[in-house]
Amino acid sequence: MYRYLSDLIHNSKRFASITLCGVVFDSCPLRLYISRGLRVYTGFSNHSFFVKCFLAACLFVWLVVLRVLFRCASCFSFSGIVADDFWEFMCEDPASCPHLYLYSVQDTVIPYKEVEQIIAMRRSGGVHVVTQCWDDSAHVAHFVLHRETYTTACLDFFRHCSHTA
Repeated sequence: MYRYLSDLIHNSKRFASITLCGVVFDSCPLRLYISRGLRVYTGFSNHSFFVKCFLAACLFVWLVVLRVLFRCASCFSFSGIVADDFWEFMCEDPASCPHLYLYSVQDTVIPYKEVEQIIAMRRSGGVHVVTQCWDDSAHVAHFVLHRETYTTACLDFFRHCSHTA
């Protein structure tokens, strides 16, 4: 979602009046792979094993079909149809406002090394990046396990953004 909002804010005349003061990423971003999507789905689905397998197979076929269609569309330069590479966009995101990344080493969905790659890319592009990394919280569970440090990191970041805006 952020990828498309950022693209609209930075590349559309209609939304040119919007100025981002800061961006917060909680447990993201990551490289998009079909296998990861299937693993996330089956990990969080509460269906029986056989239903999970059937739905995962259907999802896999659907994602492969979409990927083939996007590749075919890119060959014919249908720019309105083709989704740009998400990871590449996130590395080259035109947003130059401060970024806050909240993530964990123990996140089994989002590899922390990928978050750190994005952090390094954004910093090398001159973006002010603030990070909060925990060693033990699960995917999107940082607030539950580390309420105080999570809140402090967000409030400090919001104060910084409001002073620089």
